[in-house]
Amino acid sequence: MNKNINKVAYNLVISIFISLLFITVEQTYRIYNDILMFNITIKAILEQILINFIIISLLSKRAIFITYAIISVFVWFQLLHFSYFGTWIFPLEYYLFFTKFQETYDTFKTILDITILPSLSVAILLFLIFIIIKNLKEDRLKVPFLSYILLALLIFLPLKTFLKDSKKGHRPNVEYYPIKNTVNTLSYLLGNIMPKKLSGKSGFEQKIIETPNISINNPNVNIIMIMGESLNRNFMSLYDYKIKTTPFLDSIKNENNFLYKKAIAAGVVTDVAIPSFFNMIKKPDGTPQILTTNTCLFKMAQNNGFTTHFYSAQAQDQLAQLKSYLCLKWVNKYIDGTSKTMDIDKPALDEFLLETIDKIDFSEPNFVVLHQRGSHTPFVEDYPKEFNKFTKKNTQDKNISQNTLEYQNSVYYTDFVLSQIIKKIKTKTKRPTYFVFTSDHATNVGDKNRNGHGRLDYDSIYQVPFFMYSINNAKNISNKFSDFEYISHYQISQVLSVLLGYKFEGRFFNKKETYYVNDSDISGLSGYLKLTFDKNNQQIKKLIE
Repeated sequence: MNKNINKVAYNLVISIFISLLFITVEQTYRIYNDILMFNITIKAILEQILINFIIISLLSKRAIFITYAIISVFVWFQLLHFSYFGTWIFPLEYYLFFTKFQETYDTFKTILDITILPSLSVAILLFLIFIIIKNLKEDRLKVPFLSYILLALLIFLPLKTFLKDSKKGHRPNVEYYPIKNTVNTLSYLLGNIMPKKLSGKSGFEQKIIETPNISINNPNVNIIMIMGESLNRNFMSLYDYKIKTTPFLDSIKNENNFLYKKAIAAGVVTDVAIPSFFNMIKKPDGTPQILTTNTCLFKMAQNNGFTTHFYSAQAQDQLAQLKSYLCLKWVNKYIDGTSKTMDIDKPALDEFLLETIDKIDFSEPNFVVLHQRGSHTPFVEDYPKEFNKFTKKNTQDKNISQNTLEYQNSVYYTDFVLSQIIKKIKTKTKRPTYFVFTSDHATNVGDKNRNGHGRLDYDSIYQVPFFMYSINNAKNISNKFSDFEYISHYQISQVLSVLLGYKFEGRFFNKKETYYVNDSDISGLSGYLKLTFDKNNQQIKKLIE
């Protein structure tokens, strides 16, 4: 009896020590990070001691170390994620990590400095755990079949979520320790999100909309739709940003044939925003609507006499998932950045889009989509060196980060590319031509606690630009826009629908109504925002989880 008590006591002491190691790593990181708080609680300590006691009681030392190695990797991911995004990991992000691995890698390879503390902390943690395990007594408490019990528990937690349709773990809790967040969010991913994705039933499905009726057969116009990437309108001098980042757009903003509004993106990642935009999706879940192709703008354009084009500066693999939602059957000519770089993972610079314009036959009406690489991370790779206009040497704000300066340069380059696209097409055609511009989503820049996109918790991530510019005596449709300063992606796609010759029942495109912004999944399973506006046109946000 005493011998068994001694074994339990030994395992308990080891468990307490290992728990203290994990707690030290977490709390040190919390002290280091401004938006986390030192938050040791008795409950959290006891939970971690129990977890570690169970692991230490496994039969094999090898099984113990492998378990801790896996846990340490997840802790490392959590700390790294917080360093960049300012949150613990959301459930769907585990799925996106594998499906968008190249994009994740491209982002983090430019911000290796934020990996130093998490990597060093976890490396020391794992090394100390290895030393402890290596020196464990052979007569410690060993529970037969405990590994099977642990496996059953890991299966039970997602199963419980599935059977109860529980919301537990749908969002990380900043006050939970990393291991608890990992267990909760993985359980929600496996027990809620993945079954719904596999079944194709999100619970947010909308009524199927038919193709609008044609009001003008075969319009004799060109429509040039330019889709930006990660462009935050708050960094454009067109929208009164303090730095002159958009000199070309500034120079034409007062022309009668130029109109611009503050746009709200349909999503906070490319693979959500662009499918929603080009399929005229108002709110989640738009997947069933997309599958009908009823409101796919490429199909609508081709069916009303336009030759359709999709030219992207982004690389082949970066568009792999996106292409499934764009009804490419109705795209006459498709080219991506890989044709320039000869690398399926490497995008071209946006000036590549000027080359694609030479492939267009302007003797016939065209619906052309020019898809930029724009201001995607890493920003410094999105523009030529000669566009390194804003630097530490010439800025008045000496505290500005290098990352923000590089973002400003990418915006400046985008403005240049827009000027060259418009200039070149002016020489190519005398047909009435409309230029429509927006961005798939924006990004958060200049906040040391939160960078990037893909989250609904920062409104800057869906604040994008919109302008329409017409040449060659194209009919002025500015009377279809109200004084309301905002316009949604859905409403912009309605603008394109009208330009393509389809009927529009409303009085104004940019009417004051509820706008919807999806998180990182088009089904709405990762959450979405409902945006309404008060009498002063201030945004009122309601998060639907």
